[in-house]
Amino acid sequence: MNRLIYIYKTQIRMPQKAYSLVFISIIILFCSFPSLSSCNSKVPTKTQQKPNILLLFLDDLDPDFGCYGNPYTVTPNIDKLATEGTLFTRAYASAPVCSPSHSSILTGCYPSTIGAQHHRSSYAKDLPKGYTILTELLSNAGYFTVNFKSNGDRMFNKIYGATAKTDLNFNRGKPENNLESGKEVFEHLQIIDPFNTTTYFKKGEWDKKKEGQPFFAYANIETGKKHGFIPGRKWAKEQGIAVDSSKLNIPPYYKDTDEVRSTLAASLDAVSHTDVEVGKFLSALKTSGYADNTMVILLSDHGATLPRHKQCLWKTGLHIPMLIRWPGKVIAGVKNVELASIIDIAPTILAAAKLPIPKTMEGINLLGNMPSERKHIFATRDGMNNFFDASRTIITKKYHYIHHFFPELGYRENNYAKNALTFKSMLPLYKKGKLNALQEMYYKPTKPSVELYDLEKDPQEIENLANNANYQNVVAQLQTELFQWQKTSGDIILDARTILGVKEVPVGTQVDNILNKKETKF
Repeated sequence: MNRLIYIYKTQIRMPQKAYSLVFISIIILFCSFPSLSSCNSKVPTKTQQKPNILLLFLDDLDPDFGCYGNPYTVTPNIDKLATEGTLFTRAYASAPVCSPSHSSILTGCYPSTIGAQHHRSSYAKDLPKGYTILTELLSNAGYFTVNFKSNGDRMFNKIYGATAKTDLNFNRGKPENNLESGKEVFEHLQIIDPFNTTTYFKKGEWDKKKEGQPFFAYANIETGKKHGFIPGRKWAKEQGIAVDSSKLNIPPYYKDTDEVRSTLAASLDAVSHTDVEVGKFLSALKTSGYADNTMVILLSDHGATLPRHKQCLWKTGLHIPMLIRWPGKVIAGVKNVELASIIDIAPTILAAAKLPIPKTMEGINLLGNMPSERKHIFATRDGMNNFFDASRTIITKKYHYIHHFFPELGYRENNYAKNALTFKSMLPLYKKGKLNALQEMYYKPTKPSVELYDLEKDPQEIENLANNANYQNVVAQLQTELFQWQKTSGDIILDARTILGVKEVPVGTQVDNILNKKETKF
């Protein structure tokens, strides 16, 4: 303003009284046009203070990206995301199967704490009193909450784009939601075209977002699940990047068969294919102009759709990828080696949004100081597709302790495990006694009651140290800490033997049959 008046006065000579009239005229002129001045109170400038959140939730994936050291996959988009943010090397799921894990990410709680531990078995009518869900907290704080869903049929959506799957084990809503989607807890559902990324963050539901309103966007990507193995293999061959199955290093808990090699190769190609779908969201975010003020979180719900991975409490079932990028807030290229859990995502998002973290949330803010103070995390395994079982685990920086409350039940007693999580070439070899002790463990009809692994010396968890005399103090200590956590968190293990009046729980016992009877603490 002063500069404009100075120029005016130096260009034109006029009486002093005229200058006052000119000054007043200029003020009126500027206040009449909001593009020139902020005097017009009817058109305020809206400045977004809170960050946007984009949560990329990948189904059934191990940390098999290049940034995690996998030499077989091609994952340039995820690797780049890692260089731009923090990569968590020791992140774990709260359960080795979808719905309990999905319930944790949006509540910040272990599944057993909120009664959501049974997968495809029994659903809690509501969250316990005093507990809440992340989407509700963000919505109440003014966030625009939106879920993504591709524009094709169910199988198309499972390969390309996003599925809109929430898969919560509580308040499932209408009966038709009970398959996978669960109740829709996002206020908006953006329909996207996976082959036109301009549909991701523009038009559609985005037209309902107010100017300056922060958003919480959620994309559940299933490209890497077992249904994506064959499409992923085909795609990788077309791109000339297919994994050479003959060059794979076969894990010691698998028998080296043609089926094992071809399946593992296809699973890794599906990971590379997943990277393409992730890249579409990241590219669309950048093109939209939102990237600089958006915290991007990428993680999976549990291990891959492979034997000993999904549905199992071993490291292969719980160790997940986790990346966080937040320009200007998170230092780029950092590897965090502290223990992290899927239950930490909700509190971390709330902290970033400068919102209070409910005391009922069991997770912590991963961007604060608490991760370095964490000594252990937990995970649960309960009903699988209505087949009863119950196991718990505690993981420290050095040890992994697993407690099976019903060792009379094997690892793969449910129908899903027998079909989707079984190598058909290994099963007959087991029956013929041609597998070694480690390889046959998954196929045996029973489990050991206790497992203990030294993660520093034995990262592949080959040797169970539970009966080793040199580790009995470790077993006792971790068992005590696990049982104490169960007590304080309200984790109830149904005493199925007492309820059913048997010495051993029969294989095939249904969760709902036990829940319909009197509940008894173990």
